[in-house]
Amino acid sequence: MATLIVTFARIDGTHHYVAPVAQGSNVRTETITMPATGTLTVAAPEEIVELLPDADCWVAIGPAPDASVGTDGTAAARKLKADTAYTFHVSVGDKVAVEAA
Repeated sequence: MATLIVTFARIDGTHHYVAPVAQGSNVRTETITMPATGTLTVAAPEEIVELLPDADCWVAIGPAPDASVGTDGTAAARKLKADTAYTFHVSVGDKVAVEAA
């Protein structure tokens, strides 16, 4: 079965990097078997999520995410390619939903 690894983290804002870097500790990770919505919810001070799918998929992030693709081909989700890590900003209360492409 296809899965998506979801890791919520916070940004180390104490340094002046060209781009903020996620902290290596204090992260929470879950593996979601597609299709499903994760059980983890973003908590303060988490600000980023790293997504690592093992299959092409559609992903939605939000308080009530919907990763499904309509019969007309439209979706309120983003398509991710397999075996590529993606990082996104998240807000407190957000969850991740995923569906195989």
